Amino acid sequence: MPVDTEVRGRVLVITLNRPEKMNAMDGEMNAQLTEAWRRLAEDDDVWVAIVTGAGDRAFCSGRDLMAGGPGSPEYHHEMAARGEHVQTSQREYAPDSIWKPVIGAINGWCLAGGFALALSCDFRLMAETARIGSMAVKRNRVGQQQTARLCRYVPFAKALELLMLGEHIPAGEAERIGLVNKVLPPNELLPAAFDWAERLMKGGPLAVRASKEVAYRSLEASWSEAMELEGTWHDHLLETEDGLEASRAFKEKRDPVWKAR
Repeated sequence: MPVDTEVRGRVLVITLNRPEKMNAMDGEMNAQLTEAWRRLAEDDDVWVAIVTGAGDRAFCSGRDLMAGGPGSPEYHHEMAARGEHVQTSQREYAPDSIWKPVIGAINGWCLAGGFALALSCDFRLMAETARIGSMAVKRNRVGQQQTARLCRYVPFAKALELLMLGEHIPAGEAERIGLVNKVLPPNELLPAAFDWAERLMKGGPLAVRASKEVAYRSLEASWSEAMELEGTWHDHLLETEDGLEASRAFKEKRDPVWKAR
């Protein structure tokens, strides 16, 4: 299986599992990633996801250029010759519009499509031996799901540097510019990812998801629209079962027991 999934408690662990190909993406991996994100969205017992790569060489080295299929020049030339066009939505492999938190544990080379996948995570933890970058222009491409995200996540000049030079940078530099949250020794990477997952689950799950949604939607909303959305979620959360539980737990000086309801 090019993508392994395992549930540990309320955490869905997604492992890209083609270590012999540096976890490069092919059509089967894309399809299984899509299924993993569907499970994250629909399984009420899962509250957080961690995505990482098998082995110690790569998180994901990008698209498997030898595999053909969507994303390869040959495939798209063939489609164009038939008068057809592959829509961007047919090639998505990121957890867009899923409001449960996603942690990327970047354990090695993280390039091209792997870079896009890492950018789609809400938190990025990175092994100190790993490297990260776009590489798209080196293949005469615009990095799908990279440009728009990167220009919102890091200073604009650094985004252009990564995108237009197409070079990869070390973990320390990625942390310095705010591209990753934390850099760790390789053997501490997954334990840290689980620690972050546990910390996320100490907050009300509905509030964590609402905070994520408001934050992302605010990137493209006006100030007044963002404030209105935030206020709507604030009022809604007060009416939930977890809202009442939070109040009771505070008064009783105990940890709340969340139901995600």
